[in-house]
Amino acid sequence: MRYLENRERSAEFLRLALELMARQAAGLHPMSYTLWYEHVAGINPPLSKVLESRQHANQPLSEDEVYELHARYVVARDIEVLERLQRKLRDLLEEAAQTAAAAVESTGQYSATLQETRSALEGAVNLDSVHALIAELMRETARMHSATQTVTERLDARTQEVRALTRQLEQAQTEALLDPLTGLKNRRGLERAVEELARSQEAILGAALLVADIDNFKEINDNHGHLLGDKVLRGVAQLIQSNIKGRDLAARLGGDEFAVLLQRTTLEGACTLAEQIRSAISGGRFRRGDGKQLPGSVSLSVGVAAGVSGDTLESLLARADAALYEAKREGRNRVSTVPGPA
Repeated sequence: MRYLENRERSAEFLRLALELMARQAAGLHPMSYTLWYEHVAGINPPLSKVLESRQHANQPLSEDEVYELHARYVVARDIEVLERLQRKLRDLLEEAAQTAAAAVESTGQYSATLQETRSALEGAVNLDSVHALIAELMRETARMHSATQTVTERLDARTQEVRALTRQLEQAQTEALLDPLTGLKNRRGLERAVEELARSQEAILGAALLVADIDNFKEINDNHGHLLGDKVLRGVAQLIQSNIKGRDLAARLGGDEFAVLLQRTTLEGACTLAEQIRSAISGGRFRRGDGKQLPGSVSLSVGVAAGVSGDTLESLLARADAALYEAKREGRNRVSTVPGPA
């Protein structure tokens, strides 16, 4: 969604939103800010109804509740906007097709009139008859010119509308499929990408999936604040993105969990990349808002699974998740795999 408030008005909304955010149990991060900004701006009535109910009951929002409300009232709303734009675009194209069909019909009628006039001229017996036929032909020509001009103007107008809608559609689609904090695809974006693979004759068979989780991320938030937590999430996302290439896809599944879909990659190759990413994260350093370095290092646990015949994204995710939990049980900061289905 595009926010149209000017600088002064948005600054006032910022002040009001921060005041309300400070009363919540959740962190002061972009998802929480989006909820309260849209509430104080009065641009999301269904969300405001829920938030006002929680305020009246004096029930602060938890971290999980912020993510759930964001998905339900912000992400879902953006997807609804996308679908509405798609419907409007289809209607415009249908109207343009009908206009073009009407133009073809008018052209056919004019052609018939010309043929009739020609035949009548061959049988005209006096000058008055000829004048009458010419006058009728001139009227029909003027009507045809007017109809053609109207059709041209309508088609030009529809073309401009289609172009504008296409731009809005592209923007809405991008916003609906991306995670606002990291810029990676969100879960729906990953699902959509897999659907496109299926349509293009590609398949999960022959692909591999990495599911990564930041170790002890809650402690980072609790001990150093959500601003640093968000910085860590963005840093991890950037390192993951910089280590993949081509048509490989990186996504943030939610919270501190990430996924990478590697096309045409063996389990061995996927494990090598997973270790490369894990090592890069472990060797990185993050700084707090005061410039001081975060004590210790940030680490990832990674689960890896390879696609097999009959796999769906959900079944592949389930196996990669199982591998991730195995890595956690083995001590974290490592890469683990689980056997594929028999």
